[in-house]
Amino acid sequence: MQLMAHPTPAAPTTVQPVPTDRGFRPDIQGLRAIAVMVVVLYHLWPTHLTGGYVGVDVFFVISGFLITGHLWREIETRGTIRLGSFYARRALRLLPAAGLVLVATAVASYLLLPDDRWTDTFKQLVASAAYVQNWVLAGNSVDYLLQNAPDSPVQHFWSLSVEEQFYAFWPLLILVTMRLVNRKRAVVVVLSALLLVSLAYSVYQTGADPKQAYFITPTRVWEFAAGALCALVTVKPRVVWGWLGLAAVLASAVLYTKATPFPGYAALLPVLGTAAIILARPEGRGSAGRWLSLRPATAIGDISYAVYLWHWPLLLLMPLALDAPPALPGKVAVLAATLILAWFSTHWFETPLRANRLLKARRWPSLAIAVSLVAAMLGASAYANKELDGRAAEAAASFTSRLDEASSCIGAGVFTGADCAPPFGPGPRMSATLAVKDQSNPEYTACDPSLDTRNVLECSFGPKDAAYRVAVVGDSHATQWLGTLRRLADENRLRVKTYFKMSCPFAEAIRVLPREAKERQDNCTAWQEEVTTRIVDDPEIDYVLVTAYSAAYRFEALPGRPALADQNEAFIGKWQRLLAAGKRVVVLRDTPSMLGKSVPSCVEKEQANLRRCAVARDKALKPDPISAAAAALGDPRVTVMDLSDGLCDAQWCYGFAGDVVVYRDSNHLTWQYAQTLAPAFWQAFVKAAGPLT
Repeated sequence: MQLMAHPTPAAPTTVQPVPTDRGFRPDIQGLRAIAVMVVVLYHLWPTHLTGGYVGVDVFFVISGFLITGHLWREIETRGTIRLGSFYARRALRLLPAAGLVLVATAVASYLLLPDDRWTDTFKQLVASAAYVQNWVLAGNSVDYLLQNAPDSPVQHFWSLSVEEQFYAFWPLLILVTMRLVNRKRAVVVVLSALLLVSLAYSVYQTGADPKQAYFITPTRVWEFAAGALCALVTVKPRVVWGWLGLAAVLASAVLYTKATPFPGYAALLPVLGTAAIILARPEGRGSAGRWLSLRPATAIGDISYAVYLWHWPLLLLMPLALDAPPALPGKVAVLAATLILAWFSTHWFETPLRANRLLKARRWPSLAIAVSLVAAMLGASAYANKELDGRAAEAAASFTSRLDEASSCIGAGVFTGADCAPPFGPGPRMSATLAVKDQSNPEYTACDPSLDTRNVLECSFGPKDAAYRVAVVGDSHATQWLGTLRRLADENRLRVKTYFKMSCPFAEAIRVLPREAKERQDNCTAWQEEVTTRIVDDPEIDYVLVTAYSAAYRFEALPGRPALADQNEAFIGKWQRLLAAGKRVVVLRDTPSMLGKSVPSCVEKEQANLRRCAVARDKALKPDPISAAAAALGDPRVTVMDLSDGLCDAQWCYGFAGDVVVYRDSNHLTWQYAQTLAPAFWQAFVKAAGPLT
């Protein structure tokens, strides 16, 4: 599941509708149905419904409206808010379903996920049970759609954490305000001020740190406040408001993308749209509220909480259980399973518990359920950490020797040695651990900025008086060689400056990816030009080493330039500018592709037959456009180096060598294995660079 740019939307809060001054609001249930379905469809088909994450914001507004309406009616009838009863009702409403999903997910994760993912998964289970998941993800700056990061089956609980934090302080805020100034107008003024402050902070934080802004509670408070004001203000409903609001919600779901800065200003459209629907009410035969009140919509609205809880773990774990990729039939199966499980868990589990007389009549049982759930998850996580830490320590202890074994496997174009090729015997079960951790290696992120910015990160290492002074430029397939470059620099062989940007090859053209937001495309183009200027103007750089996942891209001419005669011109145009500045260019052929196969998962699963983690050489070594461009140019100052023989023998390209995992996914080398290739890399580079002048 390639999940990028914005993090996964929140699970919807499904507070049981309470009577308002106009009775039960079936249109709210219909609105819930729309919100949960756009979120679910977004997760299933993120490139089609690109802004479906706004369903989360719809739920936040609904929660603010319903909870504030309930609290205000209690103040009007009792003169106060019974906090213990309020929290007990919230626990009874939310925790049974959440606990059921967490327990089921924990069991399924233990059975289906590689064991090197258990520790992190159980930590996130605890964070979800304790309702602090949003802060954990904010601290990790997790991006759900980051292409190579392993997803957690409970990451979607971050929004429930925001909801619970809202429930914790919201009644206190209203109660304190009423104690200080016993007027409804004072509450409206306080909530309005809170809305403005939170919105301003949301706009600021979205610009400063969009990943954290998406998760943290202060950037979302204004959305709850918007719903709260809908419960406290009295306006004359207008039919047109409902239709405009519905159009706003759907438009944001369709038009927004993962590149849209969010929440910030962009969240105003779905939030105000939801508020308009609420204020319009189901007035008039032709109103939007009447359509939202129809039974098909309200039926999904009734189970919307369970729909959200189940869909994300099913989406991640069902393909593992069925041993099949999440293609169209699989995604349809996930959707069907989600609706079926949601219906059964709502009507056969949640509803009977909520209707239980003992739980409804007393506070302590509901609160005891909350404490027990968190305690159980803490205990399970402690056990998992204890068991797995020992196994991870054992794997780490043998790491150095395994690197040495991998290095010895690299021969003259073939894998050599009895322990190397073919590497089809059983290996240690924790051997994939380092490869999985390699996906979030901070060394990469320190030198490779996101495509969501135009930032140029320059990393430099090695002695300034080294014989070879090299700039290394390219996308993540250039970044994967960082371990190799660091090792050679530490050995005083190279002076290296790196210029990396994921999904952005170094070319004199506009790089095009399917369904990509124009902002990202522009960021890549601006980065390419800035890096070119830096390299051309830098007298310390003699050689420019370029590589890219070049088969993944196509190119269009820059504005004001003639159309490209062929795709080779995109690379050649950039190299000609470097040659004119007196630089030499070395092109590194792209690494073999494992054809979409996750190598760490394969190694973990196929311990008894690692042949299944290899790919035939003729299939793995696809045509490489960047090498073809070098051949087409025919300039002796542009040479090609090829390290395929360090990854393949005459027949196979391997995912495993000398007890070291070669790839961290399906097409990026692990840091560890890239280091083992340093001797071969050095020999190939010196040969391609030619004698020093």
